[in-house]
Amino acid sequence: MLAVAGIVAIPATAALLAATPMGARAPVYLLGLAAIAAISFAGGLLGRRALSAGTALRARALTATIVGLWLGLTAGALWFWTLLAVAL
Repeated sequence: MLAVAGIVAIPATAALLAATPMGARAPVYLLGLAAIAAISFAGGLLGRRALSAGTALRARALTATIVGLWLGLTAGALWFWTLLAVAL
């Protein structure tokens, strides 16, 4: 469920960016990326834990693990490089 919440957070971040004044967009973007990364990565870890525990819903747990970890790591890397670009 958290992996799906991370995917839903992408358009929510875009909507927040559209509603934010021009000067404050960088912090909103960085906070949105950090939230997407944290939520998705947590969802991937929960899916991994469910797979280790032997869940009956293997396909759902595997999908959550793959999508959550992939999206979390990708958003985390994008957050890091964006933070460096803003700081420099």
